[in-house]
Amino acid sequence: LLQTLFFALILSASFIAHAADSARPEVGKYVKAYQGQENVKVWTLRIGPLSTKEVLFQIGGVDHEWDMKIFKAKIESGSNNSEKYLLKVDGKDYVALVLNGSYGELYLPGSSKSYRVSYSKNLSEESNAEHFLTDYLAQAVKK
Repeated sequence: LLQTLFFALILSASFIAHAADSARPEVGKYVKAYQGQENVKVWTLRIGPLSTKEVLFQIGGVDHEWDMKIFKAKIESGSNNSEKYLLKVDGKDYVALVLNGSYGELYLPGSSKSYRVSYSKNLSEESNAEHFLTDYLAQAVKK
């Protein structure tokens, strides 16, 4: 009886773990990270199918209420092959980042200045897509 109970516990634990894993949204394989003025950092990670053009978006290294918070952003194509990263702020689209190739400009609400950023191979390679998603999902639960 004890052996059957133990087996049932193991089986249900593995089922719960599998269900939790399958509930995780699809994400890209790699995090793209950018670094810039005053040590500001930006991390992006595709979430969902490529066709949705959505990313997880996080900034760090700045004295702002957004520091280390993770947002879901929509990517919109701009002129000259640029990409705009749009976040919802007070129900309206807010352009937080504009990338033109490996370079870009970060804009923060309430700030009178922008930050120039460029692609960082080291910061990108240090980042883990699954850990980034886990942090986003944990943050969403806390809200």
